[in-house]
Formats: sequence, structure tokens, C-alpha cells
Amino acid sequence: MTIPIRLQEVRLAQIDLPEAAAEMATAPDLDRLAASLLAVGLINPPWLKPQPGGDRFGVVTGARRLQAAADLGWQEITVRLVPAGTPDLYCLLVHVMDNAFTREFNLREQADLAVRLLSHGDRETVVGRYLPYLGLPPSQAFLSRLIKTAGLEAPWQQLAASGRLCLTAAARLADWDPEARAAAWPFWDSLRLSQSKQEELLDQVAILARREGISPAAVLAQDELRRALTEPDRTPQERVQAVRRHLYAQVYPRLSAAREAFDTALARLGWKRSPRLRLHPPAVFEGPDFQLEIKFRDAPELQQLLAEIARLTQADGFDDLTRQ
Repeated sequence: MTIPIRLQEVRLAQIDLPEAAAEMATAPDLDRLAASLLAVGLINPPWLKPQPGGDRFGVVTGARRLQAAADLGWQEITVRLVPAGTPDLYCLLVHVMDNAFTREFNLREQADLAVRLLSHGDRETVVGRYLPYLGLPPSQAFLSRLIKTAGLEAPWQQLAASGRLCLTAAARLADWDPEARAAAWPFWDSLRLSQSKQEELLDQVAILARREGISPAAVLAQDELRRALTEPDRTPQERVQAVRRHLYAQVYPRLSAAREAFDTALARLGWKRSPRLRLHPPAVFEGPDFQLEIKFRDAPELQQLLAEIARLTQADGFDDLTRQ
């Protein structure tokens, strides 16, 4: 499809920025973009489309450039203008292609764009032709997760845009009822969870909910778990570990008790916790074999560590530590 494009000067006051542009105002790349505009001017003009009435313009692509220019106090900007009758799909693809090779789409954008593309084509086309441009594999499973993510409430969308909500967790949360998502929200809002920790939390809550015959919301509302989340004297990382320990102890009570007993025994022995010398119990505390991990840089350090090992193995209580 060939669309006639023309360059034109447009007053920024005539441009209707999308709502998402306001959320970009504190994005790290916006400062760099503004610095670029100051240094060399506008390299790649935004694309606009005339709105009904002819005196205002909608953004096809380039909202960040427009926001940065507005922040710098620009009154006018050079734009690429498409005709008013330009098909929506063409405009959408311009936006995708304009960004696909210069930056990564965040999860919120990926979900929104996938749903918008679906309104113009079938799933096979979106998966095979467009998901790779969004930085995703051409997978029906990924598309299904994106569709679910797009349906989440606004606060979750903001987390997705900031990179603090992963796709797999977003899709699973979308399957929960609103009450359960509301109960989960404080954990994502106040903790910094990696993808693996997000999935672990959801797995353990699901196990407990099934085992106890209660809702995920009821699991997440437990007083001890809430205290672990909100303890003011703990650092954010300590709160993450406290939440994980509490859930692990509930899901795996025998293993948790064995681990606590093992750590207590080590403490009684005076074992100095160090990344250079670590004693690991048998896997899931089953089997006879312990593992000793030693890291050293030279002979004196190795001799020192070996002396510490000799002291520990001769101490009262070491046999109790290794007795099954």
C-alpha cells in the first residue's frame, strides 16, 4: 500500500498526545531523548494523522519525541503527516515498525499492540507476522498470555510497563478473580520480584489454596504473611526472603523444619557463614551424602579453610548434624 506522506510544521498545542505519554514523562529514555533534541535537533519526525474537523492531530508514532519536545518548551515541530483517510492498520504498523528496530517494547505495549493487531487480522497472522516485531517468539501461547495481560486493571498495566510484572505471572493473575488480584497487589507493589520469584509465589499460593480448600485471596491475607510483607525494620530484600520462607514453610513443612534444624545445628557449631566455605545437606534431606563447597585463591587461604573444617568436624554436635 502506498500512502502519500508530506512533511509539515505543526503546533504542539494542536496535537492530542495519547494518555500513555503522560506516564512516559519520567521514563529514563525521555531525558536522553530531550538531550538529543537539544544537541542535534529532530532526526526522525513523528507521524501524525488529521482528526475530524481538521484542526487537531492524532499521534501515529513518536509520542516520546513529542513529549520530549513539549518538555523542552518547543512550540512547533516538523512531522510526517498521513492523509485523514489512512487505514488504521497502516498507522498501527507504522508505529510498530518505527519502534521495533530502535528500542524494546515493554510488556504493556506488547499486550496492547497484540490486541490491536488482532482487531485487524487472525491469530495466525498476528503470531507469525507481527509478534517477532514486538520482540516475542511466534507462539500462540505467547499471544494468549498477551491477550490476558491486556485485560488487567490499570495498576497492573503500570507494573507491566515498568518491567516489574512478567508475562507468565500477568497471564496467571488475569485468571484470578478481582478479589484475589487485589490481595496479590501489595506483594507486587512493594516487593521487587524476579520472574522466577513471581512464578514461585503464584505456584505456592495455588498449592496452598487447593490443599486447604480456600481462595488465593485467603492465603495471601494470612496475618503472618502480611507481617512478613510489611515489617518496617526489614530491607526490601529481607521482606522478599521473609515472604518466601513463610510460604515455603507452609507448602513444604517437613523440609522447612529440616532446614531450620540444620541451620540451627550449624549455628551451634559456630559455623561461620561464608561464600568461601559452605556445607550443603543431602538433596531434600534424603540420602546419606553431604556436600562441602570450598573456594580459595592461594595455599594460605586453603590451609585456613581446612583448619576450620577440622575444627568443626571435631566439635561436639557435628555427629548430630550428619545423623539422619
